[in-house]
Amino acid sequence: MGWFHALQVVEGVCPSARLSDVVEPWFLGGGKASAGGTTFEKDVVVVWTPKGVAFHETIGDALFAGADGPTKIALVAGRTVDNPKLFRAAIKAGATHVLLEKPGAPTVAELEAMAAEAKAANVPVFMGFIKNIAAYVTDALAARAKDPGATVLLESRNDYTKETLAECFSRNSEGLLKNMAVHELALAAQFFGMRADNITSVDLDADGCECLTLGGHTDFSRVDFTLFNDQGTRVRIKADRCSGDGCRAVVAAADGTLLYTRDLVDEAKAKQVQARMKEHPDWLGYLITQEAEYAKLKELCAEHALKGTTPPNVATIEIGIEALKLAEYLTPVIKAKLGA
Repeated sequence: MGWFHALQVVEGVCPSARLSDVVEPWFLGGGKASAGGTTFEKDVVVVWTPKGVAFHETIGDALFAGADGPTKIALVAGRTVDNPKLFRAAIKAGATHVLLEKPGAPTVAELEAMAAEAKAANVPVFMGFIKNIAAYVTDALAARAKDPGATVLLESRNDYTKETLAECFSRNSEGLLKNMAVHELALAAQFFGMRADNITSVDLDADGCECLTLGGHTDFSRVDFTLFNDQGTRVRIKADRCSGDGCRAVVAAADGTLLYTRDLVDEAKAKQVQARMKEHPDWLGYLITQEAEYAKLKELCAEHALKGTTPPNVATIEIGIEALKLAEYLTPVIKAKLGA
């Protein structure tokens, strides 16, 4: 994930940003002797160094020394379990802003501690929830504004297979709700006022849910539930690891009338996505389908960091905390309803 973010900046799709430093603890550290480490040095370090990019095994106290200007955004995109340590080191090293990949930390308590430390250091923290600034969501919100009583469906799909699901469970051991569906939970928190302490009901579509134990990890392969809060707002969330890559938003009136439906990849974008998949068959599908949104998020953060302003609709670490709270609340609730 960090490599993909860096690649986009190097390729110039985020004009307000310049890549100055890369921290790669594995391929420049313990994994340096591996074939992958050799490839990393040959294909990345050698190529990017003439572009002014410096490479480091760890985040040192002077990492940001010599960076152009006073604005220094640290994009933290390690494994979830490693992100708190990387986050704190980046702030200590002089980052003026942080763009933190979701979910930010394994637990609510850890993310709350990180938010407090960032606030004490006067460092704004943006979260990598790209769907919060995606057009398909923005248009769904506009459709729902015309009928506040409407139900909104937020759907997320991955292209894993049953054969690759065990590896997915291991790599994303924080679980589907904290990893995959946390995007939709962040949308529910930011735009629909959903909070772990104001949920009045969780309605489950049992046929759309599955909980499995693979390789020693127990997690959902798919979930389908509707949240109701004390304001009378309802949001339906579906997430499926094995149903083909994609995202969708649907808005329906109380009588079932369809008010809006749109996929992240619409017909106009589909040909471009197919072409990119042929160019990069080794990339995870969502990196291609959400490529434009990843670039847009970084550009918004860089542009507004330079101005000293807050980028519109970009999730803050406080929204990240609320999303994680929802995930921690919902995981046992859904398992109990499924008898898992």
